[in-house]
Amino acid sequence: MPESNAGARTTVLRSIGVLAERSVISEVGLPALTVMFGLQVLRVLIPGLTWTLGDRFGLGAVYLGIAALAVFLTAFLAGGLRRLLGSGRAIAVTAGGLGLLRLLMQVWWGEPLFNLVLAMVGTALFVMYLPIGLDEARRRNGSAAGHFVLGLLLGLALDTALHSAFLTYDPVWQPVWPALLVTALLVVFQWLFLAGGAATRDAVNRQSVVPGLSTTAWLFIGPFFFLQLVVLQNVARLVAVTGWRLPLAAGWVVFGQLVALAAAVWLLGRQRRTLWPIALVSGSVLIVICLFPYPEPGWLAALTVFGGQISSALLLVALAVTADSRRSPSGFGRLVVGNGVGMILLVVLLLGYYVVYQMSLPYNNTILEIVSASLMMLCVLLSTAGLRDRIGISHRLWLLPVLAIVLLVPSLAGAIAWEEPAPVSGNGFPVRVMTYNLHNGFSPTGYLGMEALAMVIEESRPDIVALQEVSRGWVISGRVDMLTWLSQRLDMPYVSGPTADPLWGNAILSRYPIIEHENHELPPRDLFILRGFTSAMIDLGDGNRLRIIATHYHHLEGDSEIRQVQSTSLVQFLNGTSNTIVLGDFNAEPAAPEMETLRQAGLIDAAGLVDSSPADTFTSVDPYQRIDYVWVSADLQVSEVFVPVTTVSDHLPVIAVIDR
Repeated sequence: MPESNAGARTTVLRSIGVLAERSVISEVGLPALTVMFGLQVLRVLIPGLTWTLGDRFGLGAVYLGIAALAVFLTAFLAGGLRRLLGSGRAIAVTAGGLGLLRLLMQVWWGEPLFNLVLAMVGTALFVMYLPIGLDEARRRNGSAAGHFVLGLLLGLALDTALHSAFLTYDPVWQPVWPALLVTALLVVFQWLFLAGGAATRDAVNRQSVVPGLSTTAWLFIGPFFFLQLVVLQNVARLVAVTGWRLPLAAGWVVFGQLVALAAAVWLLGRQRRTLWPIALVSGSVLIVICLFPYPEPGWLAALTVFGGQISSALLLVALAVTADSRRSPSGFGRLVVGNGVGMILLVVLLLGYYVVYQMSLPYNNTILEIVSASLMMLCVLLSTAGLRDRIGISHRLWLLPVLAIVLLVPSLAGAIAWEEPAPVSGNGFPVRVMTYNLHNGFSPTGYLGMEALAMVIEESRPDIVALQEVSRGWVISGRVDMLTWLSQRLDMPYVSGPTADPLWGNAILSRYPIIEHENHELPPRDLFILRGFTSAMIDLGDGNRLRIIATHYHHLEGDSEIRQVQSTSLVQFLNGTSNTIVLGDFNAEPAAPEMETLRQAGLIDAAGLVDSSPADTFTSVDPYQRIDYVWVSADLQVSEVFVPVTTVSDHLPVIAVIDR
């Protein structure tokens, strides 16, 4: 027994010794932090293109696609950059430059267009770093290439942990000192890893392992990042689909990433030369998982995320550790081409995934998840088929995923400190209600200002809030869970009313107990953004109950007929209900036929009762339309209606005080 304990201690000490080597730390730490910064910059670039260039400057989907392609096509410049600067300097410029730009983005958010430009440059550096960093690692020795892959997977886990620590509201959007301090420390560590790598670069044994077919198959990286951004790494999506508390969902995602990291260590340490069976099984599992994008019940959705992380990690390792036994001087060129094609695929997949919400297209966007998984499996099968040389790592690196358990600390701390907002007992009427279209969290200039939105709501002192355009994990909206964040910030319980998909739609916040609620679809069901309404019964106290309905009608100006059908559907649901308030963005002016349908059903425009010339609500910068309403049933009285002036969203909120 003592000999066994001594042997175990020796193994652990040797493992720690391997991890403590300067070269190993740099070879794992540099790609980890660079990938983390790259993902953070991507989550600024994609919303910036959507809300700054698209919404603010009116560029259509085609022009946005061209702009995105222009950024990602810089991946093809990686070869020229390395020839110009040499491998070491090229890594310093791309990785170190990305870290510096990420720090600059953290310092100031005065003009979103400025940060969008920084994000464009940062993304260009990131997509050039990937092939240069991988090739440099492979040319140094097999272990370094394995360390690069582990660093990439560790970077995903680091990003998830930090993203979740800020409740999915990325610190890059928050110019506050905690976010700045964390970012500065991480950038310092990245530069230290750069320096450590430079110090050992000339001392290593360069084997000149230049991959063949597998380098072209590196186009795998585009679909890989697409699935990570949209599904596997998306904590907000998991919260919305499962209904779990955010720290639990975040912890589960990070735990899955750590298990995936352990699986990668296992596969890298295997001696077998044949990898295609592992690729076939892992790819098949990933495809099956993508066949069911929003499975029920919630625990099944969590299991699919867990399995998807492990499968995608094994595919990545199987691709990256195989090299054609032939030596080809064009190997790096192939790697650059494969990486560039992968980046084009990433743009096409993201654009195709979200453009369905802007125009009618003959496919469901979740099919692109299946396409991505299929492309990943195909790339790896082509790369691993036949006899290949293998690169690997020391088996003692099993300690890396063990030490990475520290990344679960933010989720654990969040779970311990987490407090669900508790409703308060009311005293009956009067009640203060509010409707607010949040514009997916973005101001008209393109800034994701969750705190500013919360302050507008907080200063209005509503008891009940109907929200529209609530995003819970859309990548084009910064992948923030707006509803959970606002609920925690305002200490108000919520009910979610998804419409377009499980991650986008309406919501209701209430200080008073929500007795029951239900979601209903609005016709027609062939719109590119599906609509609906959420009905909730609220206990106001003193024996008073109030039905709140939050809705958001079809938005195209010339489609009044569609909104008339939606009004008719809503009126049929009401069926003369009393004690009812209907709030929302109706995308129609007061004299429109769809609004007349509501009047004929007995609903009363609250603003019209107290003001002969109610304020316009859209746009917030230059209001010219009144399309946001508070409608009340005939048995209720309206004592006050006001419209705060704010440009946090593109709509102005409407607040009303309702009595009996």
